[in-house]
Amino acid sequence: MDLRAVTDSVQDQLHTTAALGDENIRRAADLLTVSLEPALRLALQDVIGQVAAEISAQIAPGRVDVTMLGADADIRVTPPPVTPPAPATAPSAPTDEDEQTGGATSRVTFRPPQALKTRLERAAAQEQLSLNTYLVRALTAHLDEPAPTQAPSHGAGRTSGWFL
Repeated sequence: MDLRAVTDSVQDQLHTTAALGDENIRRAADLLTVSLEPALRLALQDVIGQVAAEISAQIAPGRVDVTMLGADADIRVTPPPVTPPAPATAPSAPTDEDEQTGGATSRVTFRPPQALKTRLERAAAQEQLSLNTYLVRALTAHLDEPAPTQAPSHGAGRTSGWFL
């Protein structure tokens, strides 16, 4: 992806607007475009890196890598491995601890990002469950699963490297 198309467009707009003014304004616009290009490119690189990190977090253990070389951004997507979905498991039978405490519930404060909360609410609604019941079942099923055999992917959700 060539970032020059974006930076050139902004510079062209600045020159077009400056053309309405006198010679001093046009000269000031010329000077501004010289310093504007690297600042715009850096801001675009930052946005691309943030988008890559957000997408990486959503497709983990897959990831999005961004390599910058001058004004060119090379974006590579490593999709998560394709694995068959695990069979749905019912919540486990009460444990001795549950029986000792009478299966009492406890309160936990959970503050997910709004996008995640929306996804959780949709998933709960699809199963015709309350959000709380859905979360309890999902967490119980997750904790009852055997430990994964695959090592966790390093770098998902992170951006690292050099911008040239």
